[in-house]
Amino acid sequence: MSALQDQNERYRKVKVIYVDWDLHRNSPIASELKVYRQATLVMFHQGEEVQRLQFQTSKDVIEAMFKSVT
Repeated sequence: MSALQDQNERYRKVKVIYVDWDLHRNSPIASELKVYRQATLVMFHQGEEVQRLQFQTSKDVIEAMFKSVT
């Protein structure tokens, strides 16, 4: 994701928060966002969840998410 943001100014406007699953799987943020598995990406736009991926790390799939909110 950081490589995509480095390459595209619009994507840099999207705030990205990384949460280490091994350290925070039982944390309030994981519970609040209903993140039950490692490698979960939740994208929000204007405070609302717009997309969620699990175990999909393809550049094309993640870039499509960025495009949907920029």
